[in-house]
Amino acid sequence: MVDYSIDPAYDKCRAFIDEWRAQGRSWEFVAMLGRKGESLETANEWLVSQEEMSDWPSLGESPEERFERWKEIVRHKERAEQHSVAAGRPLIVVGPEEADPGLAVPQDTRSAWQLYRKHLVAQGWKEASVDNIQASALRILKHLRQNTKDRSAVKGLVVGHVQSGKTANMAGLISMAADYRWNLFVVLTGTLENLRVQTSRRLIGDLFQHDGNLSWKSIEHPSRNSPYGARAQDMQFDAGRRDRHLVVCLKNPARLRHLIAWVEAHKLGMAQMRLVVIDDEADQAGINSNDVSTAERTVINGLILQLTKLPLQSVNYVAFTATPAANFLNEGPGDTLYPSDFIAALPQADEHFGPVQIFGYPENEMEPLGIIREVSDQDLEQVGSLHSGEALALPHALRESLIWYLCCVAVMRLSGAAKPVSMLIHTSARQLHHEAMSDAVQAALEAWAQLRDDQLIATLKPVWDKISSDLNVAQFSERFPKYGRLSELHELPAFESFFAEIRTLLDTVTAIQLDEQFERRYHRGIHVCVDNCANNGVTNENEVRRLFYPDSQQQLDFCTAFIVIGGGTLSRGLTIENLVSTFFLRGSAQADSLMQMGRWFGYRKGYELLPRIWMSDDTREKYEFMTVAEEELRDDLQRFMYGGARPEEFGPRVRVHSRLAWIRPTGANKMQQAIKAEFDFSGISRQTTVFHDGDDAFEVLGANLASTEKFLGSAGANLEPSEMKGANSLVWRNVDVDQIADYLASMSFHAGNQFFSDMEAFLKWLGEHAQNAGYMKWNVVVAGSAPKPDNRWEISDKAVGRVNRSRLGDRRSDEGVSIGALRDPRDLLADARGLGEDDIPKAGFSNEAVARLRRDGEVGTIPQLLIYLIDKDSKPREPKVAAAPRRARAPLKAKADIVGLSLYLPGSHGKQKHYVTHVTVHVPETFSGAEESLEETVGLINP
Repeated sequence: MVDYSIDPAYDKCRAFIDEWRAQGRSWEFVAMLGRKGESLETANEWLVSQEEMSDWPSLGESPEERFERWKEIVRHKERAEQHSVAAGRPLIVVGPEEADPGLAVPQDTRSAWQLYRKHLVAQGWKEASVDNIQASALRILKHLRQNTKDRSAVKGLVVGHVQSGKTANMAGLISMAADYRWNLFVVLTGTLENLRVQTSRRLIGDLFQHDGNLSWKSIEHPSRNSPYGARAQDMQFDAGRRDRHLVVCLKNPARLRHLIAWVEAHKLGMAQMRLVVIDDEADQAGINSNDVSTAERTVINGLILQLTKLPLQSVNYVAFTATPAANFLNEGPGDTLYPSDFIAALPQADEHFGPVQIFGYPENEMEPLGIIREVSDQDLEQVGSLHSGEALALPHALRESLIWYLCCVAVMRLSGAAKPVSMLIHTSARQLHHEAMSDAVQAALEAWAQLRDDQLIATLKPVWDKISSDLNVAQFSERFPKYGRLSELHELPAFESFFAEIRTLLDTVTAIQLDEQFERRYHRGIHVCVDNCANNGVTNENEVRRLFYPDSQQQLDFCTAFIVIGGGTLSRGLTIENLVSTFFLRGSAQADSLMQMGRWFGYRKGYELLPRIWMSDDTREKYEFMTVAEEELRDDLQRFMYGGARPEEFGPRVRVHSRLAWIRPTGANKMQQAIKAEFDFSGISRQTTVFHDGDDAFEVLGANLASTEKFLGSAGANLEPSEMKGANSLVWRNVDVDQIADYLASMSFHAGNQFFSDMEAFLKWLGEHAQNAGYMKWNVVVAGSAPKPDNRWEISDKAVGRVNRSRLGDRRSDEGVSIGALRDPRDLLADARGLGEDDIPKAGFSNEAVARLRRDGEVGTIPQLLIYLIDKDSKPREPKVAAAPRRARAPLKAKADIVGLSLYLPGSHGKQKHYVTHVTVHVPETFSGAEESLEETVGLINP
């Protein structure tokens, strides 16, 4: 039987489908060949012409057969996309019509793009990942312009993922743009020279390939006084030349002024320069943090804006960042750097460890990998003593993380790897604290080196055995089922097999040493690096204390070991290579800063089971919140893309929540144009996951159950069992919105539910806009298990079984009963009609997939209220694989049976602005006396 999803004979068909999907076409549009599919005759004519002109395979003998086979190929592609969405998202682009839709992927084997593609594959990139870079580069390129003399510069924003390979995507865009005659590329890096050098070397290595069609030149520190040969007037920019010019420039006032002067010194050449400015980490340094109501801009922002106004043939500004809140919230469209022309969100590669994989996403029933480990309050106190110099003893969690690191380096050496392996210790921004931490770590390593073998084994082995048992191949596969290299995973070895290598590591503990020629020399022991601005030089011991990994030319045949201690210099941009152990205590009131500190996000090829992160519960909670915020932002962008909106027509919503009022999207001076909230609740999909557990829990939970049973008793006579096979659900159809609102208003929700705790704002919006939104009639679903004598919930002469939901064992008691995820995603389809068993995926219930399946089931425009009754005596079920340490399950032990709710509303698709209103977040009394209220500092608020 033909498998249309992989059979090479249908490559051309699948490539055509990819192209249309990249343009934002819906699956229905693709399947029906746009308007051509409205009649069999025109569809057949088009398919026959493709077979004749485009080297397509024959799809059949008759018109009917051709069209049906085409739709079958589309269906297979759609299923494949939905099954892969759990690990990532497709490319999202919001913007107007493309400036140059006719651009295609350069095919010449000597083109800059094809040489770069070959370079990536040679480095071990998967074809699918390279395809993602190709699709993203082409789509962005189509929004750039070869001539901007009659308009302002093109301004766009590319939203990536932290530590996800943005540099690879930037290089892909540069190479493809170079093939299409853009000839001057300026990459703006952060504020640290070591990051600029790292980026410059990377881009030169990626782009400056031999035997290509183009001739590349890198200009270091351009200025009006550049030496002969490096001046702009010494270079050729006219259209027929093969020369391409790359500048990697620090976001520093002096450097930017010199760059602008370098360009302006070549008056004749300016009319031929086709410029692409790529602003890496665009939310850093370049944001206008001065009062935006005045003409005075911050210096760097003003200089970047000046760069985009140079009278060149073409100017295109593309900002790249993984944390775009400041770019969205600070200044709107106009004479600013706001991305008026397009916003693109890069897909997440199926090999990338992102926030969802590490911290989970309960809204989509996605559990975390379980690599987060606890730093207790006692450990935090001991770290404070260590910082102050009162003690050198390592806190328990830091000691554990250091032992784990030693074992990981030994394991990677045992595997034959030859690359740097790192541990990150990030506890403070103060340099004195870094020194104290370095002293304590070195003292611990030296003490272990003095132990006899039996003593050292007794110290290290229990830690390895305990932590390594948390995550084996089966557990990883269950928690990250769409990981792109599952077949390559190997179980971790026994401690005895690598113990000898630990002895080698402990033999030598130093900073990075220099030889007689002042070249860096690396040994088989441990290099302890203290990376901060106080350590820029060479020590009296002829050592370098800052972090420098071996150059590629050094050809070392073993894993080099680095323990990196620091603060701000490690928070953004700098890649910590092969990070296996992280001890992280830094806090921040700004979500973008905190997310950028996550050096543990990224690719972990070859050591997927090794990474571990030690952090406090408070910090973990912040990251869990930000994970939801990031996913919702991408949901928003995706909805606006399919709705055909332009960036200048809307402001992407950035989530802030009252219970976590200590965290803002970005600094207050970077969100000056934010408004209290012009908000649209359509398209939400929310569920309750935290419930009351205090002294009043029995009364609160009992009252919720009484309200629920009263509501269901009055919901109407249109009660029927679900049509979905295997569902134990009851469905009420056409329930009036006023009944829904009254019921929701009667319920008490725990403050830990990020949406439901702000129910008043939602109900106000619903009351004003239900008519225009099409939310006047709802479907209500009560879902449960198979009813048995000991679990029956009697409702309107029918019954469902109470559900079993256990408690997360890693939550503090004052956080209430937390269950992680409430709903079975299949229950979102319980009110659908006519869906077959084959239509419903086993996994991969993305928001887009649910919306499509509800449309197919004739309920696509109907909001759904989903209700569960959770058995108060629920117990953990035996998992398919052992639970992770921070995802350990415990008996529920609730004070009473718990009513859990899920709300699903169809989306507005971005343009139905007539039912958007102002709402604001509820500020608890705890924060009402703060010097700066939440309403003053928070912009677009997403309850």
